[in-house]
Amino acid sequence: MDLGTPLGLALASGINAYLPLLSFAISARFLHLDKVNPNFTFITQDWFIIALVILTLIDFVADKFPIIDHTWDAIHTVIRPLAGALVAAASYSQFHLPGIKISAASSQIPQAMLIDMSSSHILGTIVTASNAVPALGLGLLIILILGGLLAFMSHTVKATTRLVSTFTTAGLLNIGLSLAEDILVLIIVLLSLLVPIIMLILLGLFLIVFGPRLLWA
Repeated sequence: MDLGTPLGLALASGINAYLPLLSFAISARFLHLDKVNPNFTFITQDWFIIALVILTLIDFVADKFPIIDHTWDAIHTVIRPLAGALVAAASYSQFHLPGIKISAASSQIPQAMLIDMSSSHILGTIVTASNAVPALGLGLLIILILGGLLAFMSHTVKATTRLVSTFTTAGLLNIGLSLAEDILVLIIVLLSLLVPIIMLILLGLFLIVFGPRLLWA
């Protein structure tokens, strides 16, 4: 799998924590477009997909109302990077980083953790997966970090843009911005799953434009 898929989905997770992960789970389970890392097959289970559908709908509604959208962004300051790390890690075994041989068999999550994952709430699962980083392989660790950082960057851009809109237009443009973000997430998800090389190029442009600004902010 091209790097554009996991990293593109991670980038989209900074705008919407749930839709990219839901899309990847559906593409892997029902459309068979992708394969999930064996350590993260729980994302294709019924309970997890149902939870993602519910959370995606809640996110869609909550993001449309001024004040509520800022509260939602504040809550997701941690959740979105974790979701980005998770969706990136779920597909990390599909490609090789330069000089690093990545194998799903080289980093196994303890069975007890997998059992806990299958019975916990979705957000608890994401936190559990992130806390397991030290026990996992170097390749997975790198992908987790990259996914989390990309999601945090796009989340920062989204939250900052929304605050500026609220202060300058009294929130009148927030609904329009939210709809535009929904469309943007859909485009990123589709490019990540279907044309990852294009997504990788666009990701590079995003880092060139926003990377220095966020670094020195």
